[in-house]
Amino acid sequence: MKIIEVNNLTKSYGTNHVLQGVNFHAQSGEIIGVIGKNGAGKSTFLEILMTIKQYDAGTVIVLDENIASLPMNRLEQIRKQISVVLQPTQFYKTLKVEELLKLFKAYYNSNLDIKKIIKEFKLEPHRKKYFDKLSGGWKQIVSLAIVFLSEPKLLILDEPTTGLDPHMRNMLWTYITDYNERTGGTVILTTHNMDEIELYCDKVMLINNGMNEVFDTTESILATGYKSIHEFYLKKVSI
Repeated sequence: MKIIEVNNLTKSYGTNHVLQGVNFHAQSGEIIGVIGKNGAGKSTFLEILMTIKQYDAGTVIVLDENIASLPMNRLEQIRKQISVVLQPTQFYKTLKVEELLKLFKAYYNSNLDIKKIIKEFKLEPHRKKYFDKLSGGWKQIVSLAIVFLSEPKLLILDEPTTGLDPHMRNMLWTYITDYNERTGGTVILTTHNMDEIELYCDKVMLINNGMNEVFDTTESILATGYKSIHEFYLKKVSI
């Protein structure tokens, strides 16, 4: 099932042409990495997919709906099927982990069992701790647990492992890939960690000079002679 279809997408801020004719598609169950230098337009692209930023021209279809022509009530229905984890993570400082989970369970009207979520995400030692007192890694784990309460069809992650040690990065990716396998959900993320792209992503899109210069499977990219996605990235952005 096609989750996203983007054709000839353009977006400018004054004379700054951030996106220039971007084409993109995502199927159910895919994990897709979006890479590029800082300021390349990655965050703008994700915000358009989230339906929170307008664009200048092109077509953006999310969950079989052309988002440019949707009435607000239908747009809200689409947004309920999208979950997002951004950097930096911020939640209510005065709430404990278990309280946050219960709050968002009610907000999402979720049928998932909070005790099961706590067990699956290994949050038992932290459930009575204030969110603000957690390490950066555990804040990201809790954020992921919260968005899973909505059982999203599309999960968007903006640099989810920035600043995390290798152990916490591995834990976070375990939960992301498990979600992907269990639900057939689609994951789209930005990251500067090219090893994560190579290890976990089915496809990668490189945004360079406002265009999707490359959009292909990681296997196909490596088959062209690059030793790693890291080498591919450095050679492409330095041209």
